[in-house]
Amino acid sequence: MRETLHDLIKDFPVQTENTWRVLAENSLNGADFEDALLRKTTDGIARGPAFFDRPTEARFPRIRNASDLPWQIRQVFTESTPEDANQAILRDLMGGVSQIGLQIDQGGNHGLAAEGRTGWATAFKSVDLAIAPAYLEPGHNIDARRFAEWMQDSGAKSGGLGLRPDHPDLVEIRQEFPGFSAATVDARCIHETGGTEVQELGYAAAGFAEVIGRLVEGNADRSKLENATEVILAADADIHLSIAKLRAARLLLQAILKAYGIETNPVIRAVTSARMMTAQDPWTNMVRTSAAGFAAAAGGADIITILPATEALGRPDPLARRAARNTQIVLQEEAHAGLVKDPSAGSFLHETLTQELAIKAWTSFQSIEGNGGFAQLGENRDYLNAVNAARVSLERSYATQARVLFGVNKFAAPSLREMRYLKGSSPPTSDPRFPAICLESAVHSAGAS
Repeated sequence: MRETLHDLIKDFPVQTENTWRVLAENSLNGADFEDALLRKTTDGIARGPAFFDRPTEARFPRIRNASDLPWQIRQVFTESTPEDANQAILRDLMGGVSQIGLQIDQGGNHGLAAEGRTGWATAFKSVDLAIAPAYLEPGHNIDARRFAEWMQDSGAKSGGLGLRPDHPDLVEIRQEFPGFSAATVDARCIHETGGTEVQELGYAAAGFAEVIGRLVEGNADRSKLENATEVILAADADIHLSIAKLRAARLLLQAILKAYGIETNPVIRAVTSARMMTAQDPWTNMVRTSAAGFAAAAGGADIITILPATEALGRPDPLARRAARNTQIVLQEEAHAGLVKDPSAGSFLHETLTQELAIKAWTSFQSIEGNGGFAQLGENRDYLNAVNAARVSLERSYATQARVLFGVNKFAAPSLREMRYLKGSSPPTSDPRFPAICLESAVHSAGAS
C-alpha cells in the first residue's frame, strides 16, 4: 500500500480565513477578536495570530562555498591594556572565534587605551591577521589610515576600519586600501536608543546608500564593492521579528545596489541587543543571547557577535566570553543552524513580516533621503522626534509592566549565585545622537518613583 499525504487529505474541504475566524470567535466567549488575539509590532505591523496568504517570497542570492563557515564569529575585545587584550584574543581564537572586533577607548574604561604601532603590535602579538582579520568597532576616533597601514605591514589581507558613512576621507581611504571594509553602518544604535525596527532599517538603508553613492561618485570599481562596507543590526530575544528584520534589511540593501547597477552582496552583521541585558539575574542573559543568536543565524547574518552575559555589569571575564563564543559554536556545529541558507523562506509569518517591514522601512529611507540623507540626519527633526517618541513609549511600557523583563519585573529570583565580571563599562553607541538606554533601568526608575 502506497499512500502520500496528498492522498490522505484530498477529500478534506479547503479551509479559508473566514472559516477559521468564525471558529476562533466562537471560542472567545464574546471577547473582541482583535483585542484578544491580534498582535502588532511597534510599527503597527500585524503579527497574527494566523496568516493565510503568503506574499511574494523573498529571494536571497548569497550562496556560500561548502568550505566556508555558515557565518563569521566576531568577538569584541574591550580590554584596556594591549597585554590583556592579547591574552583574551589568543584565548578566543583558540576557542573558535574567526574575526576580531577591537573596541578603542583612549580612557581605557570600555576599550583598548592604545593608539600606534607599538600598542597594536602588543595587542596582536602572535596573531596571524591573514587568518583572523581585525575590525575596528564603529565610533572610534583613531587614525584609520595608520591602522590600515599597520595591518597591511603585519600581513593582513582584509579587515575593517569602522569609518562613519559620512567620513570626509572615506573614498580616499577605500581607494588606498581596497581589501579592507572601509565604512560601517551601525544601525544598531537606533535599536539601542529605543527605536523601532522600521526606524533601524531606515537608518541602515540611508547609511548604506551614503557609502555606496559616495564610492560610485568617486569612480570605485563597481564589481569590487562587496566588502566596502558592512551594516550592523541588532538581534534581540524576539526571534521571529529579528529574523524578519534581517531578511528585510537584505532586500533593502539589494534594492539600493540594484539602483546603482551593482551586482554584489551586502555584508550584514548582527549583534545581540545590549538594551535587553540585565544586571539583576544576569544569568538569564544567556537565554536572551541564545535566542538572539539563533535569530541572527536564521535571519541570514554574514557575521554574528553575541555579547557576553555581563554586558550590563562590566567587562566580561573569561567565563562570560567563553559562553558567548561557544553559543555560536553550538549553533553552528550542534544545532546546524547554518546548513539551510534561508530557513524561514516560505513561512507565511516570516514572509509577511519581511515584506511589511521592507515596505515601511523603504518609506522611512525615502523620507530620510528627502531631508538631506544620512549626512543631514542630525538636522532631520521628523526622524529624530520619531525615534525619541519610540524610546519614551518603550521605556513607559516596561515601567508600567505592560511588557515583561524576566528576572526583573516578573519572575525575579530572591537570591542567585553572583556572576563575575571585570571593572569597566559597556561601550556607548557609535552615534552620540542616539544614546543607549537600558530597559532594566526603566523598570527600576518606575519602582523608585
